Amino acid sequence: MGRDEDNLNASIAHVVLCCVAGRGISRMHGRSYTHPGMHANFFVHGILGFLHYQSGRFNNDFNDAYTISYKASRYLALPCLMADLYRGNQALSAIHLVSGIVPFALALAGDDNAHLGNLVIACNIISLGYYSIQYNREWGWYTAGAGLLAYFVAPPSGLRVMYPLSLALMEYCAYRLFHIHIDESQ
Repeated sequence: MGRDEDNLNASIAHVVLCCVAGRGISRMHGRSYTHPGMHANFFVHGILGFLHYQSGRFNNDFNDAYTISYKASRYLALPCLMADLYRGNQALSAIHLVSGIVPFALALAGDDNAHLGNLVIACNIISLGYYSIQYNREWGWYTAGAGLLAYFVAPPSGLRVMYPLSLALMEYCAYRLFHIHIDESQ
């Protein structure tokens, strides 16, 4: 596979991410952390990923913007989702938000600590699993699995299409995580 074909495939994968994230944005209503942290984050990352991998055709360099959006999609998405899920508990919600902001701020400062970032991601995935058990949310398990794929399987694979497509899968599962529980015992 040539470099141009690989860049085209990565661009298409980022367009898929944009489409799924756009649907997630359109389905969410009300005030939540998920809008700026997850859905819009993935949408912007998809746009910048497309521009980054097609920058040779546009004669522009989107590498710096893409690097920032990559770090944001890696470190902020899951903590924002978890903060939104735990929005009834302000302390737990704040802990989740801070857990993403710390490695993201370090990455922006040029001191990206991969071990700390992976620890934060793993803790948020474990928290999502616990939330899924506690509230019987099947889509929480799917989202956690997609998170494992996106953050721990895709980057070492070296395939440029793996990360955006696994983020799209995580996004697809995450916006199905929210649903109304009807208590029939009353």
